[in-house]
Amino acid sequence: MILEKYVPAAKDSWEWNLASFTHVIPITILANEQYQNEVRGIFTTDVARMARHVDLAVTEQRHILTQQQLIVAEHKVSKHLLAYAWISRGGYTPYAAEEMAEAKFAHIDLALPVTSRVRIMAQILQQWHLWCEICGIPVLVSSTIREDQAGFMKLHEQAGFQRRGSLAYKRISLC
Repeated sequence: MILEKYVPAAKDSWEWNLASFTHVIPITILANEQYQNEVRGIFTTDVARMARHVDLAVTEQRHILTQQQLIVAEHKVSKHLLAYAWISRGGYTPYAAEEMAEAKFAHIDLALPVTSRVRIMAQILQQWHLWCEICGIPVLVSSTIREDQAGFMKLHEQAGFQRRGSLAYKRISLC
């Protein structure tokens, strides 16, 4: 297991679940309100388009758990969305026939304390790793476009990823 000190614990104020249709709007709001600055000037964000893609991911996940994973961390009491993580499979490079799982998003409420955000991101990396193992996907790829990426990439390195610029690759041991 990677980053074992961050494994979900009873002391966490959140719990992880697969995203459902009730999460579509909260996910879209979190992405739009807290992370659109990262793409401003590059992309023109479209909230309705994001909501549609989240909705489609939830629908596919309900029927086929091995195509993509969209998970949410909600506060245990209030059920407020604290974070979501989205990964899908089916990526390939032109030079290798090995399938990759590619992270789409890992968004965490920026109002949370840094220690909570680090813990949640470490748990996201654990969930992605386990999902790849279960699905038999040999390579996990995570990337960032964030301007401040040092802590994010350092956590990947601690989890056994190999960093190449703003990309992190991990070979998954398959049984």
